[in-house]
Amino acid sequence: MNQLKTRFPLSSGQKFLTGYRLLEPSKRPIYVSLAACSIVVGLVSVMHQKVMMLGLVFVCFGLIGLGKSVQGWFEEFNMEKWKRQHGSMTVRGIKVGMVLFITSEAAFFASFFWAFSHACWGSCSMNMVWPPIGFRCISPWKWPMYNCALLIGSGLTVTYAHKAAKWQERSPYIHEKQVHKGLNVTCALGAFFMLIQAYEYWSMPFGIYDSVYGSCFYMMTGFHGMHVIAGTVWLGCCSQAASNRAYMMRRPHLGIQLGVWYWHFVDVVWLLVWGVVYVNGSVWY
Repeated sequence: MNQLKTRFPLSSGQKFLTGYRLLEPSKRPIYVSLAACSIVVGLVSVMHQKVMMLGLVFVCFGLIGLGKSVQGWFEEFNMEKWKRQHGSMTVRGIKVGMVLFITSEAAFFASFFWAFSHACWGSCSMNMVWPPIGFRCISPWKWPMYNCALLIGSGLTVTYAHKAAKWQERSPYIHEKQVHKGLNVTCALGAFFMLIQAYEYWSMPFGIYDSVYGSCFYMMTGFHGMHVIAGTVWLGCCSQAASNRAYMMRRPHLGIQLGVWYWHFVDVVWLLVWGVVYVNGSVWY
């Protein structure tokens, strides 16, 4: 009988002895897995010229499926918050999961920093010359510096939006617009960052196949750009939810708080990329 009580609701379906809400069966994990598999197969096919077009089709379908699945997942998550189905144990579990996710991403980027530093300082294969002979490094005081300013400014605006979301509990009608504006400005700065990064790629004098310098450069900046896109989409969803006054009355600060954590992580990673890759390369050059 005690085991049954921990699995079934005590009253109307909101509170459980375990502290967690039992989720209903969902097909979204299967959809996400199929979409991710389609993207991987498509990217591998793109590398082979004979099936490049077929690979692009797989990538497009995978991205569309992944986007729709993630969108539906976020909508279900927001609906659960709207119905106040997230207890204290659930909120704590979500926060711990986000911390572990950011930690794993930090270890992921640390591997690239290690590879770049090893090639720069610990390898004799380049004849003690770094960057390799023939490379023309990009000045860190031009477009990369502008990107630093954009991300630092976006960190300030997203923190402002987070503070306004907390103040919204006391005066919801005053700080509602501040949350919306702060998140919108942050998304705009993230979009400008990606535009500058795309222009930098377009004018780059070397490619990803040009020795370890080009490989590490594109891997680090490329994956960071993907994280910026993900963070921009995340904060954009939070901004869309913040525009709903009735939704804001339910104090949905968890999504904004997790988005702020993720965005600050993206900021720190870019500052490290700028210092290790851009500044370090220009000093040696």
